[in-house]
Parts: sequence; C-alpha cells; structure tokens
Amino acid sequence: MSQSDGTSRNSEGMEAVRAARVEWRMGQILSAATRLLSQQGFQKMLITDLAKEAGVSVGTIYQYVDTKEDILLLVVNDIIESYRREVPAAMEGIEDPVERLAAGFRAYCLVVDSHRTAALLAYQETKSISREGRERLMQLEIETNSYFSDCIQDGMRLGKFVQVEPAVTSATLTMLAHMWALKHWYLNSMFDVKLYIQNQLSFITKSLVSADHQQVYAHLFATD
Repeated sequence: MSQSDGTSRNSEGMEAVRAARVEWRMGQILSAATRLLSQQGFQKMLITDLAKEAGVSVGTIYQYVDTKEDILLLVVNDIIESYRREVPAAMEGIEDPVERLAAGFRAYCLVVDSHRTAALLAYQETKSISREGRERLMQLEIETNSYFSDCIQDGMRLGKFVQVEPAVTSATLTMLAHMWALKHWYLNSMFDVKLYIQNQLSFITKSLVSADHQQVYAHLFATD
C-alpha cells in the first residue's frame, strides 16, 4: 500500500468520525429541543435554555442552526424523514398491494410511536415556521403519502381494493396513524401500540378490500 493510499484511508476515517460526531450532536440538540418545545412552546423557548438542556454551549447550537425557527423546522423535519426512511423500507419487496399497504401502515405507526412528542409539535407549532419551511414540509409529507396512494392505485387496478380517491384515502391513513400521538392520553389506557395498529388495520382492511377478496385477508381482521 502506498503512502498516498494510507493517507486517503486515514482522511476517510477522520471524515467518518466527524460525520458521526455531528450526527450525535444534532440528535442531542433535537432531543432537548423536542422536550423543551413540548413543555414551553416555541415562543417561550430560549436558546440559552436549549443549550442548558442539551448540555452544550449556545455557540455550539449556532454551529448547526441560524435561528430558533431552524430548530423547530429540524424537529418536525426529523419525523418526516423517519417516515421517508422507514415506510418504503417496510413495503419494499412485497408484491401484494394489501399486504404492502399493511406493512407500510405498521411502519408509519411505529414511527409515530417513537416520535410522539414531535408528532404533536408538528400539529401545534407548524404556524411558527416560515412559509418556505412549511412548503418544504408539505412537499415531504406529500411524498410520504404517495407510498400509500401508489399502493392503493395498484390494489384498485387488481380489483383487490374498492374504488376510492387514493389521495384522500392515503391522507386518512396517515391521520389514523397520527391519532396514536394526538389521542395517546386516552388510547394508551386501552391499547399498546401493536394492538392499536392491529385494530386500525382491521378497520382499514374491512373498508378498503373488495368483498371478493375479504376472506383472503381475514388474518388482518384479527384484533386479539
């Protein structure tokens, strides 16, 4: 191995370390911001409070963001990026549109469950984000919803789903998933997240799957 090859590998290794450190630090700041935003709201949250909560200096925070609004945008963007990452991964390779939709819905709900506070903030504080920021988030959400709407279109073409408006139905599915966060104070007294998902899948399957195919997907009706 030449000296230049060794230098290149060392440089790549250092870059990987720096990238991991940045990712870890951003996660630390976003976790602290999520906690504070849920407790204080966007208007009352101060960067000095955030720095204390995250265990970093104010200067460190401004290495990653320019304004307080950027922090809120990053918190909301983080959960949307999780949908973009987890939902298509769960649906990948599943040919049957009914099973694919069920897998995507499960993944979406599990993201909501792991980001419940951020999901609530997305509803409560979006008004505090700039118009440009809101438009960016809307585009990301439209992209995420398309995973469901494309699947629904496939199912209708094959006669497995009844005829519906895919965009409206996909938005309904995401709202059913978000309800786990929005009504968690109530639903959590009756269900854990797995049972909640199964109950919603039973409702979705009975509503969407055509009568000729209901028996094939009876396993999705089970709520025990």
